[in-house]
Amino acid sequence: MSHAKELIKALTAGRYDARLRGTRKVCAVQLTDDERVVVELADGSFGIAPEGASEDCQLSCSLDDFLRIFRGEQNLITAIMQGRVGVRGDLGVAQMFQSVFSPGDHQAPEATR
Repeated sequence: MSHAKELIKALTAGRYDARLRGTRKVCAVQLTDDERVVVELADGSFGIAPEGASEDCQLSCSLDDFLRIFRGEQNLITAIMQGRVGVRGDLGVAQMFQSVFSPGDHQAPEATR
């Protein structure tokens, strides 16, 4: 597993956005020519998508820009408008993924008993 994939897997672990329950989308993050990580939104939870998942959008940026966005130092949509992040496909899907790229405590709900 690549360093970027391990990093993104760790950053997305347990991330949850209740507003996106019932939604299934896939977004690829192209960090370099060789580094590509595909993230899945499945019923409000984020994680690494399975091999061969069909992508709804692709974001292209440096690992540094990705980390700045994730830490909340740079807004994803602003970065797209500044040309720091490229987007291909459905911009609406990229906006959904803003919640995985934004700071805050978005943890998956505990299982009910």
